[in-house]
Amino acid sequence: MTFKSFSQKDTLRPPVVTLTESQAKQVIKDLIQYDSLKLITEKLEDRLSLFEQKELTLLHRIRLKDSIISTKNDFISIQEDIINKKQPIKFNGFVGVQTFQASLVDPILYFQTDVQLKKITLGARVYAQVNSTVGYGFVFQYKIF
Repeated sequence: MTFKSFSQKDTLRPPVVTLTESQAKQVIKDLIQYDSLKLITEKLEDRLSLFEQKELTLLHRIRLKDSIISTKNDFISIQEDIINKKQPIKFNGFVGVQTFQASLVDPILYFQTDVQLKKITLGARVYAQVNSTVGYGFVFQYKIF
């Protein structure tokens, strides 16, 4: 199998392309536009790179913020558990009747308010009896069991 080829090479003078004036203007215009587009593309690539860096920084900050919020929520949960385990201060108010020796002779009507702090109760009592004057007293109690 053989191939025939033909080649012509002018070695005496370099090749020259001749253009009309309008063609030359169009070539120059295209070259200038290409250079401008190349510069615009470089600027856009720089801006895109900057935006990507900012996006990474933002994602890092969001992850950091989320971890801080998670830690804070854990801390708040622990604090709430501690607070709920402690018994809060209780305010009480009572109205009652007191008798002596399990009889209904001369009953005493009383009103009592107190504050209960863990095992200690502090308060005041006002009492009235039918044939007696109104009196008052202080209440101090310690819870044994």
